[in-house]
Amino acid sequence: MLRQFLLAVQFLTRLPVPNRLATTEEELGRAAAFFPLVGIIVGGSTAVVYLLALRVVSVWVAVPIALAFAAFLTGGFHEDGLADTFDGLGGGWTRERALEIMRDSRIGTYGALALIFLVLGKYTILTELGSEQVWRWLIVAHAASRWTVLPLCRWLPYARPEGQGKLVAKQITVSALIIGSLTFLLTLLLFSWRTALIAVVVTIVVTVFSGLYYKRRLGGITGDCLGATNQITELLLYLTAHVLYRFNCC
Repeated sequence: MLRQFLLAVQFLTRLPVPNRLATTEEELGRAAAFFPLVGIIVGGSTAVVYLLALRVVSVWVAVPIALAFAAFLTGGFHEDGLADTFDGLGGGWTRERALEIMRDSRIGTYGALALIFLVLGKYTILTELGSEQVWRWLIVAHAASRWTVLPLCRWLPYARPEGQGKLVAKQITVSALIIGSLTFLLTLLLFSWRTALIAVVVTIVVTVFSGLYYKRRLGGITGDCLGATNQITELLLYLTAHVLYRFNCC
């Protein structure tokens, strides 16, 4: 289990892992059980950076510092998937053309706009929340967004014959899904039961609707699609936090 955890850390972050572990598709599928735990590590460390930054700078500066730290920690892994997905689905009118565009490493108009609105959205929402809420939602949102990989890979086919996402797609076991789900649910202890329930519903709705859209447009998922759903889930959970906070519901 320690090896599987280290494989998950190596796959999702830039954190150093001893000896640069080699892996098989099957083994990485089992390691996916620890994706939400990696999310807790990323979200928790980002929350620490945010709270430390608040001691010396204003919230308007602390939030971008925290967001930059999270992107550095993951190497912009998921943001890259979001940009490629928006480029492909925005510019490709056919399945084949969309997949071709998504494979291109260059960023286009749709991808650039998606990243701009993503960062602006996160920045605007998090600066409006109280610090007591921000650190909790950072942990939950990062865990939840990485949980979305599990059901998408478990129940949807892979849209192309190769790619990084194929290492995980269709390799997710029932036990990995259960362990990952329990890890995500554990983070919800940071909230009241009403807020926790809303966070779960938002996460599931985003996962289901994005999965259905990928299936219709591409015939399945790609690694870029997983990154896109990750970032959309994170952003919408922050938006949920803002709505709840505004109406004093959390």
